[in-house]
Amino acid sequence: MIGLRGKILGACALLTASTAQAERVSEPYAMVGDWRITAENHRMCVMGREYASPVPEDAQGLIVVYDAQRQIVSLNWAARKPKLPVLTDSLDFRLAFLKGKSMDESWGSQPFQIQKNDGYLFTHLFTGGPDVQHILRDLASHDIITLFFGPLVTTSLYLNASDAVAKLRECSSKLAETAPAEPVQK
Repeated sequence: MIGLRGKILGACALLTASTAQAERVSEPYAMVGDWRITAENHRMCVMGREYASPVPEDAQGLIVVYDAQRQIVSLNWAARKPKLPVLTDSLDFRLAFLKGKSMDESWGSQPFQIQKNDGYLFTHLFTGGPDVQHILRDLASHDIITLFFGPLVTTSLYLNASDAVAKLRECSSKLAETAPAEPVQK
């Protein structure tokens, strides 16, 4: 497997970089189908799924981090050895969703930040209410998420995430209700 737990921590670290935390806290919230939902640092919720492969280098993961209070979603694709050109700090992927035979390419090309450890983590942040709600709806209502690099399919992953996204929203809403308000910067 690709070490999804470590990838989740990496994705959460991106969102909490400005927040000083002595120790990461992860609490199981729900298991919905193949999706594991956890509450992280009493601030955000994560749903993650591993896509196993008989060839270890082909294993992948999809991680969605949602912070309802700050209206941020981090979409993360984890891959052991992606079939891509030489990687730098960032790469643009065309993000598409498939439902039945219909493809939704309304997101177009999006920049993904790249982290390299024992594999790669590709991360795109969605910020602001409309984009955050749009990506959550797309994840819940489509069958497959696809990332294209130019004309080539980089990855295409089965979602089956409708109930998992509902639990992710529920988890994040509960945390937002109990979280202290963000400090106002002057």
